[in-house]
Order: sequence, then C-alpha cells, then structure tokens
Amino acid sequence: MTLISLLFVLSIERVTTKTRAWQAEHYIQRYVSLFEKRLTSPPEHSQSWIVWLILCVPAILTYGLMVSLGQGFLTFVISTLILMLCIGCPALREAYKCYLQAANRGDMQACSMYEDEMGHHDDAITFGENLVWLNYQYYAAIVIWFAAFGAAGAVLYATIRGVHEYLVTIHSDYVRSSSTVKHVADWVPVRITALGFLLVGHFSRALPVWLGYLVDPSIKAKTLLAKVSKASEDIEPHDSDCTEEPCTLVKLAKRNVMFLMAVISVLTLSGWLA
Repeated sequence: MTLISLLFVLSIERVTTKTRAWQAEHYIQRYVSLFEKRLTSPPEHSQSWIVWLILCVPAILTYGLMVSLGQGFLTFVISTLILMLCIGCPALREAYKCYLQAANRGDMQACSMYEDEMGHHDDAITFGENLVWLNYQYYAAIVIWFAAFGAAGAVLYATIRGVHEYLVTIHSDYVRSSSTVKHVADWVPVRITALGFLLVGHFSRALPVWLGYLVDPSIKAKTLLAKVSKASEDIEPHDSDCTEEPCTLVKLAKRNVMFLMAVISVLTLSGWLA
C-alpha cells in the first residue's frame, strides 16, 4: 500500500498543480496561529518543550486516526490523501519555471528576484544546491518518512518543516528549539538522500565526502546535502549561462527520488514494507 500511495501521489503531483487547499502549509499556518501569542513572546526558562509538543501533536492525532481505522481500503485512501497534502510545493515549482524563463531571455534582475523567492539567501551554497535542499524537504524527506512511519511520519516532517519556517520568518526566540528538532528529524533522511546522490551520480568522487560527514553530529543537513550533491555531478560553470548548474542539480535530485522509489519497490516486494 505504501508503494502504491507514493506512485499515485507522485504521478498526480507531477501532472497537476495543487490548489492551496491541497497544500500542508495552508493548514500548518492555521495550526500555528493558535499558538501565535506563545511563539512570539520571549520563552521562559526551560520552555523549549512547548515547541516539541506543538510539532508532535498533529502526527500523534494522525497516528491515532490510522490506528482507529485499522487495516483497510479507507486507511489506504486517507493515507494517500495525507501524503498528497504533505508532498511538493507548487509555489516553488512555479518560481523555478519563472527563473528559467527569465534566464533564457537574459533578465538577470528577475532571476535574482526568483532566487530570493525560493529562499536562496545563503552565500555559502549555490542556487542549484539550494534547489537540491528544497527538493529534499518537499519530496525526498517526505517519501522517506512516509515509507518508514506512514501518514503520521509524513505529517510529522511536514509540520516540523512548516513550523520551523514560520518561526524563522517571525524571528521567534523559539527558532533554536525548532532547529534542534529539525536537525534530529533530518539526521537519517538526509544521509539516505545523500547516499542516493552518490549512487546515481559520480560515486567515486562523492563517496569520500559522504563518508566524511556520515557520523558528524555538527554538520548541518543543508550543508551535507550541498557538498555531496556538488561532488556527485560534473558541472563546468559558465558566466553566460546561469541555468546549467541549477538544471543539472535538479536533474540529480529527480533521479534520486526515482532511486528512492526503486529501493522502496524492492523492500515492498521482499516483504520489508507493507
């Protein structure tokens, strides 16, 4: 059922544009607004548990719903619908398309605007590496969490992602707590994703990079993914072409999602996944 849900949702998400009602962020914003007063006020001593509670409640409720429904067709349908909500981001996909169109007509100012829209504010990584990070957050990580823990896993990661982005936006004092939670949530999935990069990319060059950060507790998930993805592809920069690097790395990220699906297929056929 897990494999069927993933195949169905990824196929639908690829050929359609989801409305706001089919995006997890729409509901996460409403959910977070319930705690806006608490999250915008200075945290009291040892109050970081509040963030953990806010992040976990939706997943706990989802898990309770799945357990109460038992095993059956209705559970499969609801799990698939939840996955549809959690995966992908139409706004970012549209911004990327607009970026490519602006680059093709030589409008560098518009390209810079779309880069900002897609959250590329870190000079330590390239725009293409930022796209790899976005693909991981909205696709690969959701796929891995859903395969491992079902609908509750997808909801948990989507909630962590959405709430953390909200706290960063409002410059909340709870950002440090949410960053810790997200670091924990990304620890295994980001290393699995990076492993996929070197298996579908330049293996011999990327393997030492991946092994070097495999058990490093201090490396940020975004930095790890950027370094492994860069080592996994041969990219020759051209000053006159600002699309080669992002397009190449986006193709790498897409191949990796297909690789993850192939692994899940093998695990399903071998009986490791339901």
